[in-house]
Amino acid sequence: MPDENPEHTKEEIIKGSSNYLRGDIKEELSKDTSHFKEETTKVLKFHGIYQQDNRDTRMQRVSQKIDKEYMFMIRTKLPGGQLTGEQYLGLNSICDKYSNQTLRITTRQTIQFHGVIKGDLNKTLNEINQSLVITYGSCGDTVRNVTACPVCDIDPDCSINLNKLAQEISNHFLPKSRAYYEIWIDGEKNTGIEQEPLYGKTYLPRKFKIGLALPHDNCVDVFIQDVGVVGICHDKSLWGFNILVGGGLGYTHKKPETFPRLGSELCFVTPERLIKTLEKIVTIHRDYGGRVNRKHARLKYLIEDKGINWFRTKLESRTGSKLEPFKKIQNYNVYDHLGWHNQKSDLWYLGLFIENGKICDSDKRKIKTGLKEIVEKFSPDIRLTPQQNIILANIKEEHKDEINKIIEKYKIYTVENVSNLRRNSMACPALPTCGLALAEAERALPSIIDELEKLGYGEEMLSLRMSGCPNSCSRTPMAELGIIGISTNRYNIHAGGNFEGTRLNKICKENILGKSVVSEIARLLETYREKRNPNERFGDFYQD
Repeated sequence: MPDENPEHTKEEIIKGSSNYLRGDIKEELSKDTSHFKEETTKVLKFHGIYQQDNRDTRMQRVSQKIDKEYMFMIRTKLPGGQLTGEQYLGLNSICDKYSNQTLRITTRQTIQFHGVIKGDLNKTLNEINQSLVITYGSCGDTVRNVTACPVCDIDPDCSINLNKLAQEISNHFLPKSRAYYEIWIDGEKNTGIEQEPLYGKTYLPRKFKIGLALPHDNCVDVFIQDVGVVGICHDKSLWGFNILVGGGLGYTHKKPETFPRLGSELCFVTPERLIKTLEKIVTIHRDYGGRVNRKHARLKYLIEDKGINWFRTKLESRTGSKLEPFKKIQNYNVYDHLGWHNQKSDLWYLGLFIENGKICDSDKRKIKTGLKEIVEKFSPDIRLTPQQNIILANIKEEHKDEINKIIEKYKIYTVENVSNLRRNSMACPALPTCGLALAEAERALPSIIDELEKLGYGEEMLSLRMSGCPNSCSRTPMAELGIIGISTNRYNIHAGGNFEGTRLNKICKENILGKSVVSEIARLLETYREKRNPNERFGDFYQD
C-alpha cells in the first residue's frame, strides 16, 4: 500500500499523515473560527462532513474583503435507507436546532443536513449518534453508504432481504479507527496500537460505492456502482448474486480521459461467498487504483485500463478459487414504490414523492410538518429511496384514511397529484452550497417542469434528471433526458439513456442558456411525439 510518496496527490499524503483520520480536527474544533484549514477538511470527509460556503453571498463578501459565509453539510450513513420512526424524529429535531430547517434525502438513501455552523458541529454529530445513526464513512475514500431496494424485505412478492445484507456489508467495511468516536462521541482516546487491516493508513484511492438490486427492481441503478450486486432467484429462493464492477458517472468537461462508465459483468457468487468476494475486490482497488491523479482514481478507470480479464484473474488469485460465470439476465425493471401497497403481515406501506429529496415547509406545501405529524401519531418505519422519495412502512389498515387526510391537509405530493414527468425527475442540490456546482439544478428543475407541464408534456413517461456539474450526483448520464451544467446558467442536454438504468445517454444539445432549456426540451419531445414508433420510449428514440 502507498506510503507518503511525493508523487502521490495531496489527498494521499494528508490521509497517510492523519493518524488514522484524526488530523487536527479536535484542535481546530476548539478554536473560535468559522472554518477549518484545507488539510483538515480532507480528513473531515471521512467523518461525514463537508465544509462549504454560501455561494449566493460569496462574491459580495469577497468584494467586502470578509470571510466567506462558511457552513457544513453532514451526511448520515443509512444502509438500504432504513430508519425507525423514532430515529427519523430525532434527525428532524436535530435539523430544527442546527441546520437550515431542511432534511435532504440523497440518491444514496441517506439524510443530509445543510447549513450547520462550525460551533454546532460537535453537538450535531453527538446528537445524531444518540439517535443510533452514524455519519462515519458516508463520505471520504472508503466504502460509502450501501444502497438497496428499500422494500424488498416487506414486499409480498420478494423473498430476498437485501436491506439486511446492505447493513452487513456496511458494517464489514466500516473503518476500524476509533477517531470518529474519540472526536464526536465519548472523547476517550485510543491507548492501544491502532490499525486499519483492510484500508491501511491511506485508505482507498477514491470513494467506493456498492449497490444491491434485483432484476425486477433496479431502482439503485446497479450498473453505475463501483460494485453492483444483483440477487438471482431460482424457484423463489435465493440462488446467489451476479457481480458487476467498474461503474461510475463522474467526469470532467472537455477531458475525454474522464468519462461515465457502466459496470462490467464479472462473475456469479453464492451467498456465503459474497462478502469475502467484495472484500477482495476492494483490496484490488486499494492496491492498484490510481493515487497520482485523483481524477483517474475510481475503480472504473482501473478496469478500463487493465481490462476485465486482468481484474478477474487478480480476484481469483485473492479468493483462491475460480470464479463462476455471470448469469445472464434478460430484462431489468425499475419501480419507485410510490402510492399505497400491501406488504407482508396484513400491513401497508405508502410511498410519497419528495421533489429532489427536499423535506421542508414552504408556502405551498408543509412536507416537513406533515411527515412529523404522521410519524409522531402512527410510528411507521421509514425507508428512503434512491429516487429521493420517502416510504412510510408497517402501517395498519385502519390508519390509512387518517394518514391520507394529513397528507391532503399539508398538500404533500401523492401519485394522484404529481405528473409523470415530475414523478420521474431528480436533481442534485448544486448551488448555493455545493462547491463543485457549475450551474443551478435543484432550484431550477421544478420551474422547468412547471413550464413543460404548461406546454402539455407533463404526462410523458420518461426519466428526467438534472445536475449542476458532471459529477452527476443525480445520476444524470443514465437518464432518458439529462441536463448537466457546464458553466453559470449554461447546460448540455443529453438524451438516449433508458428507464431501466442499463444504458448511458449522449449529448444532443450543447452550451444551452438556462432560459432556453425548456424550449430545447420541448423540441425534443415534439419530435419524439411526431416520429416515434408505436410504444417506443423516449430514450430508445434518441439512443443513436
